[in-house]
Amino acid sequence: MKTKDKIIIATIVLILFGWLLYLVKSVLTPFIFSLVVAYLLNPLVGYLSSKYKLSRLTATALIIGLFFIILAVVSLTVFPIIYSQFTALIDILPSYFQILIDDFYPKVTTKLNEFGVALHTDLSHLINQEKINAQLLDLSQEVLKNALSSSFTLINIISVIFITPILIFYLLKDWDIFIAKLHTYLPRSVSNSMEDLIKEMDKTLSGYIRGQINVCLIIASAYAIFLNLTGLNFGFLIGLLTGLFCFIPYVAMLCGITAAVIVGLFQWGFDLGHILVVSSVFISINLIESNFLVPKLIGSKVGLHPVWVIFGLFFFGALFGFIGVLLALPLSAISGVLLRFIALRYKKRFT
Repeated sequence: MKTKDKIIIATIVLILFGWLLYLVKSVLTPFIFSLVVAYLLNPLVGYLSSKYKLSRLTATALIIGLFFIILAVVSLTVFPIIYSQFTALIDILPSYFQILIDDFYPKVTTKLNEFGVALHTDLSHLINQEKINAQLLDLSQEVLKNALSSSFTLINIISVIFITPILIFYLLKDWDIFIAKLHTYLPRSVSNSMEDLIKEMDKTLSGYIRGQINVCLIIASAYAIFLNLTGLNFGFLIGLLTGLFCFIPYVAMLCGITAAVIVGLFQWGFDLGHILVVSSVFISINLIESNFLVPKLIGSKVGLHPVWVIFGLFFFGALFGFIGVLLALPLSAISGVLLRFIALRYKKRFT
């Protein structure tokens, strides 16, 4: 078979495989999540097995037990704070809305009217006229109804809770067997090339994903603690979410500082001192992140450009929804390695 025919067949197989994955994307959540967690925990299992001469089964049980204990402790510690701040935010939103109607909007429109921009100074009149409240209520009820009535949503929630731990256990226990079995299925003609490709993928994933998780956890803790110390309402919630989503270059920090400044304006009014303190928290932590944490924990050798990361978030998010956004980092890293591998093979063959 000619090389051209092999490429065409391989392309068709990959397209069909991708199409099948897209068709069953709604039930892939526990499997993908389990695979990611198993990949992250596998080095620890391997370390225990080799260092302390434990069986793979014993090491897997110990690591999984420790992982879920830490997860439970963190959940019991952090989730109540998030829940209390989130409910408080919902309770205070009407008062913020009233401040916007009675104070902020009239001042802004008055200033704009002085410059010749004709705007109605009564925002409540405009809202009633456009029936925005009724539209927002209908929209929220429709979204909630669709979410609750979706059988796939219910299946995913149940599967993640009950099936994921079992999948993680078996993936970790038999990880070496899976890798060895995969190696035996590779044709000898491409075995060395595929082994190099897999090693490069593992190097990129381990360098980027594990490093980025550490950066996100450190930054989330720093934002949450320091914003809370400034006295900002919902500072812990804003800081935690900003840090957890800091894998989106620049976007997370800009959204976080915008939310913090808006909440600060509602809380303190046009108090420049408080606003500067809140802004300095974001600027300082962002400088530490970009100049110290990222170079130390991730490094430039990974080779994932921020533009590629942002594109991956939109691309995989459009394909697989929320789970695609969560897995955009590893998928972007793998895609980057594959494209570099194909480009190098093409260059070597035709130049």
